[in-house]
Amino acid sequence: MMAPPSTLRAIWLLIRLRLQRLLNLSGSALLFQRAQGGKSRAATPGKRRGRWLVGVLLMAPMLFSFGHMARNSVLNLHCQLDAVAACGLHHAMPAVIAHLSTTPFSAVLLAGLTFQLALLWLVSVLVPLGTGDLARPDWDLEWLVTLPAPVTTLLWARVFERSVVNPAGLLAVLPTTTMVAWYSGHGWLSPLLALAVSLALLLLAAMLRTLVDTGLRLSLAPSKLGNLQAMISIVSLAPMYAGMSFGMGKDGFAFAWAAAMPAWSAWMPPGLVVTMLNAQDTGTALLAAGALLAQSIVLLALGMAILRRQLRHGVVGSGQRAGVRKAGNKPVPVPPGRWQIGSVIQRRELTLLGRDRNFLVQTMLLPLLILGGQVVFTGRLHDVRELLDSPALVASTGFFLGTYTLMMSAFQNLNKEGGALWLLYTFPAGVEQALREKARLWAVLAMLYPLIMFGVALAWMPAWRWDMAGLMLLALAGIPLYAVIGVALGVFASDPLATEAAAKMRPAYMYLYLLLTGLYIAALAAGSVLQQLVFVVLTGALAVALWQKARDAVPYLLDPAALPPARVSGADGLMAAMLFFAAQVLVLLILPGKGHTTMQQATLAFGIAGVLTYIAARLVYWRSKAAGVPRIFQGHSTWRLALGSAALAAVFGVGSTMLLHAYGLAPPVSPLLDGKWSWLWLSALAVLAAPLCEEFIFRGLLQGGLRRSLPAWQAIVTSSLVFAIMHPPASMLPVFVLGLCTGWTYEKSGSLLAPMLVHASYNAAMLACQASM
Repeated sequence: MMAPPSTLRAIWLLIRLRLQRLLNLSGSALLFQRAQGGKSRAATPGKRRGRWLVGVLLMAPMLFSFGHMARNSVLNLHCQLDAVAACGLHHAMPAVIAHLSTTPFSAVLLAGLTFQLALLWLVSVLVPLGTGDLARPDWDLEWLVTLPAPVTTLLWARVFERSVVNPAGLLAVLPTTTMVAWYSGHGWLSPLLALAVSLALLLLAAMLRTLVDTGLRLSLAPSKLGNLQAMISIVSLAPMYAGMSFGMGKDGFAFAWAAAMPAWSAWMPPGLVVTMLNAQDTGTALLAAGALLAQSIVLLALGMAILRRQLRHGVVGSGQRAGVRKAGNKPVPVPPGRWQIGSVIQRRELTLLGRDRNFLVQTMLLPLLILGGQVVFTGRLHDVRELLDSPALVASTGFFLGTYTLMMSAFQNLNKEGGALWLLYTFPAGVEQALREKARLWAVLAMLYPLIMFGVALAWMPAWRWDMAGLMLLALAGIPLYAVIGVALGVFASDPLATEAAAKMRPAYMYLYLLLTGLYIAALAAGSVLQQLVFVVLTGALAVALWQKARDAVPYLLDPAALPPARVSGADGLMAAMLFFAAQVLVLLILPGKGHTTMQQATLAFGIAGVLTYIAARLVYWRSKAAGVPRIFQGHSTWRLALGSAALAAVFGVGSTMLLHAYGLAPPVSPLLDGKWSWLWLSALAVLAAPLCEEFIFRGLLQGGLRRSLPAWQAIVTSSLVFAIMHPPASMLPVFVLGLCTGWTYEKSGSLLAPMLVHASYNAAMLACQASM
């Protein structure tokens, strides 16, 4: 018989188990998976690989956003608490930052940072409690105590693994400690130092969280725990927005609270962390580190003693194993011919919303609390009237309220079914019809808050504004589209065969939904009406394409072994197009410049974004072994078809350009063409980069994906329309004709080389025409 593991080994094994579980849930297990020989069983296919790439790409903007907010928090606290007059001058901020990085923090700034870090530490306790497994009938501690190890060892393992595996806590604490270390002069060692002290704080948070949820589990029934969990999720918003308000502006009333922090707060764990990171000598740093270590040992030992006392009678809590089933209310018969709301499925969804308090709070109450928290804690409550001067902000706020409601409802459609999902497959209408009815219901409910908000805004305005009304209509038009997108992405995100509740939803698709929502909000804030309409059209096309892809996956949710091989779809092309254009913006931000974009930078950004998009798409298709991936050098009659189509597209394009010049409608020369080598860079962009990147996306992915369910001419016209609206208004018509020519060439040749040649020839002809004029 094997000897039980030692204490340290038992703790390490349980932490490793929890980390592996987290990686499996996030789709990142591939990074730590050992190669194994042999073939997997046909009836149990392995998890889809490649999701880790999607997770990494979607987590990067979130980490950047948290880091940027933490940086603003430190600077705003310095400016407000230290009363730095130069902060009001934009050109003086580099000098303010340099002074902050080379001098010790003032006492009031140390107190303010301690206050913020304490709030974020509280968030690291409350958020896991409000979003975790508190309300689940089964308790993992029940099976944990059956392992061959002392109870104290298992409890220590539980505390340590909860300190390491706390993504929400790490996102809350780590950016702030990193920025404190950075502005304290630690340079590139700042992330490592911040990670060490953050884990020390999270260890204390894990002990408090374990004490709270253990006590609640032992004293309350699961039905009451569900209501309490909903309440905790609401309460967690207060410290979250109070801590984040320092990075959102300089007018929040939390600054007054930070300035009033007493001196003894510096000896609390958050205060000791700030003092240790900002220490100017080794003695001060060691004193703070020693005090933090001593406090941690005392608090952890005290917490463990309380835990042992809580579990002195076992781990079965109040009402956990109740065996008496309460008699339910008898259904009230509905008189024949009486009008009822919606369909049977929609009424069932409304009943679930009314019975599940946690679901009701997260869906209908949290959006208002999130928006109200931002307004109140950032000190903008008195500026609500001034917000009406920004139509884009009003429309974006209303759209956010609607899409957040959809994220907690339409996106969670299949997940809320739980173990009863198989019942949907027995309905005569079919699962697709049920999802369609749910999407309609949640689209209507999600529009309630925006309609109320827009109605109040229009009534409050002194005069009618058509620009604001137009943006409101665009925001309302986007909500039904995002209801469809949310339901479709919810199909891909759900794993109904998973045994754990946390594993039933893949978080990468929620990040993708948030990213798409952010893109639509950015489009609402764009100044051009044409750009806004273009993005609405793109969003509609994406909703249709994602629904098509979800419809293919729905029949196999309960039998993934029968799922046919993945194929390229129209949704892949649209998401690749969005990634392509978003990557260009990011590359332009990274490239060094003198405040204005040059033709060289535009060409490099275009090429780099195209290469990244191509590599990402090919890697995903390779990992998923997808069929229908476009090929460049295969096909037939490539040159003959390319020459004819290129001639037709070039004649139409040159003729359109000449007509525009003849009637004085030609757009002015781009300011990007004022450099010495600008025409050379433009030629490289038009003749080389654009044909390679755009034809792969619009013909290979978009048109090829649409051909799965549409006739050839419809797929060609649709992809050409999407391709045309990505270009300036003056060139939309000739570019649409170019899309028709390249689409027909791709359809006939079966090779991407043919449309690439057509595209390159067309651009070369247009450059020659513009140069001659």
